[in-house]
Amino acid sequence: MNTVTLVATDLDGTFLNSKKEVSKLNREAISALKHKGILFGIASGRPVETVHAMLEDWKIEDSVSFIMGMNGGVIYDIRRRTKEEFHLLDGKIILDIINFYKDMDVIFHVLVGDIRYTSKSTEETRAHAKLFGETEIEVDMESFLKDRTVNKLIIYCDPAYMPKVVERSKLFKRDDCVGFNTANNLFEYCDPAINKGYGIKKLCKHFGVNLENCVAFGDEANDIQMLDYVGMGVCMKNGCQGAKDVANYVSEYTNDEDALGHFLFDHVLKEDK
Repeated sequence: MNTVTLVATDLDGTFLNSKKEVSKLNREAISALKHKGILFGIASGRPVETVHAMLEDWKIEDSVSFIMGMNGGVIYDIRRRTKEEFHLLDGKIILDIINFYKDMDVIFHVLVGDIRYTSKSTEETRAHAKLFGETEIEVDMESFLKDRTVNKLIIYCDPAYMPKVVERSKLFKRDDCVGFNTANNLFEYCDPAINKGYGIKKLCKHFGVNLENCVAFGDEANDIQMLDYVGMGVCMKNGCQGAKDVANYVSEYTNDEDALGHFLFDHVLKEDK
C-alpha cells in the first residue's frame, strides 16, 4: 500500500455502527491518524452542516479535518471554515422527477443546510430527520422549488417498497440528472457529475494530495466511485456487491465490528497497535 496522506469514510453502514454511534476503536484509530499527520474526514450523503454538528456528540471533533457532503456535491474544510458547492440541480428538473414518481407511495425531501423540506411530514419522517440532526418542514414542493437550485432530491419510502422505486427509476431517462440507492429506504437524484469520486478528487486538489495516497471506506452504491478512484478502497463485510467488486480490500468485519478501526490499525497504524 502506498504512503497514506488522507483517509475518507462514509458514515452510515461504515464508520457508524447500527446505533449511529462511533465505536471506541474507530475513535482511537482516527485520533492516531491525526498524530501521524494524516488527514481524516467524512464522506457522506448528508449535508455538511448536520455532520459538523454531530462531531462533538461522536467525540471526534479534534480528529476531523474535512467533511464531504451531499455525495460529493459539497466539501468543507474545518480548519479554514470554507465551503464549496458543485453542480446544483435546477428546481425544474427536481419537479419533473417528483411528477414521475407522484403516483407512488413515497415522500420527497430536499435538504438546505440542516433543514429538511418535505412533501409530507409524518411521525416517522420527523424521527428519521431527528436521527440525522435535521429539522423537518412540510412545504408545497412546486412553490418551494420555483427559481431555486438544490444539491439533490431524496425519495423516502418503506424499505419493503424500495424495489418498486428502483424498478420505476429504470424508466426515467434524462441526461441532466442521475438516480441511485443510498440506503434501504432512500433513493436520490443529483447532477450526473456529482458522486463521491468527484468529491474525493476535489478534496485531493484542495489539500494538495494524490489519489493514490488516499484510503477510503464505504459500503453502498454511492461509495463505489470513491472506492474505485483512491489508492486503497476498503469495503465493509456488510457492503453491497457493487462496492465489494471495485474495492481493493473487503473487510472481514462489519461496521458493527469496527471494520474501519481494524483496517487502520492493521495496515496504516501498525506500530501504534
